[in-house]
Amino acid sequence: MRLRLSAVLWLCVVCGAAAAQPMKHPGVLVSRQQLDFIKQQVREKKDPIYGEYVKAVASPYAAFNYTVLGPPETGIIDCGPYSRPDHGCHAEDEDASAAYLQAVLWWVSRDHRYAANAIRIMNTYSRSLKGYTGANAHLQAAWSAEMWPRAAEIIRSSRAGWKHEDVNAFSDMLTGVILPLIHDGAPHNVGNWELSMIEGMMGIAVFTDDRALLNHAEEMWSKRVPSYFYNATLDGDHPKELVPMTHERWFGQTVFDASTNGISAETCRDLGHTGYSIAATMAAAETAHIQGDKLYESQEQRLIGALEFHAHLLLKKEPVPKAVCGGTIRYGRGYTFGIGYNEYHNRLGQPLPETREWLDHLLTEPLPVDDHMMVFELLTHGEDAKGTGQ
Repeated sequence: MRLRLSAVLWLCVVCGAAAAQPMKHPGVLVSRQQLDFIKQQVREKKDPIYGEYVKAVASPYAAFNYTVLGPPETGIIDCGPYSRPDHGCHAEDEDASAAYLQAVLWWVSRDHRYAANAIRIMNTYSRSLKGYTGANAHLQAAWSAEMWPRAAEIIRSSRAGWKHEDVNAFSDMLTGVILPLIHDGAPHNVGNWELSMIEGMMGIAVFTDDRALLNHAEEMWSKRVPSYFYNATLDGDHPKELVPMTHERWFGQTVFDASTNGISAETCRDLGHTGYSIAATMAAAETAHIQGDKLYESQEQRLIGALEFHAHLLLKKEPVPKAVCGGTIRYGRGYTFGIGYNEYHNRLGQPLPETREWLDHLLTEPLPVDDHMMVFELLTHGEDAKGTGQ
């Protein structure tokens, strides 16, 4: 009996130690190893990362004289549907994107002007932002949560000169102003809101070393992703649902079989909102990967299907089949797929030919896709430090 009790106690100690394992920093979307790899690729002028670095340096977000756009004087960001009204909404998007990109460029170049700009932008918000209001308040908070921790993680982890009291103020903004609006998700929404909330929570969790919050967000991801992306093999003739399925929830899609394998709950709405969801899904899984968790692996077949299905639609090689949204697609904007491709092809060697062709197209564009949570993904994840190569 004593031996068994000792064994149980030993197991409890081991379990507790695992649960208390410290977070890896920087650990939101881009790891230390990956950042150093990007730096090496730039130094050796190796594409695709070097070509994306050249674009990044030329971007307005990377300007040394970047002007902080917000928040409003009231400290309240007011966002209506489709940002109407827009009182600080797009301004925060721009500022957060600039802070993140300049943080990446600081790590790569060690030009302290980038670090100083990122710190200035973040301090402006941590001192001034009081809250969000309007119909899209929760969504704006989610988009903000996706971006701010990325910048903050890099700056805090790189001896950039960010003062301790400023780091604390920024942390308070994340947990006191933003987190309450995203913690419980958005079950009424077909997915893109909640997937952004999940990624945002994961970033806040890592920055604040809150393992319980990270676990909470990962559990939400594990429920939402299978209900958002359909897989014929895994789901049969009916997609998984968090709530009973209705015709409206899939925007009119009624065919669920091998011909629609990979379709999402918002594909028939438009590919722009679907793009937000794919980006948030992959970014959340990437942060989990850095922290040693297995979200990518848990939904590998489903997510590869989603990437390939939507890349095929974007390439417009043939008319949209009648089985897909009745043969009509609204394309919108906001697609990169770089983070998912990096995991499933560059790391794991899985063939994703349609996704590869779409990324090759994006690499020829003068400026990358940049929309909410998607900022220079092919700079940070165009290749992988441990990848198998193209």
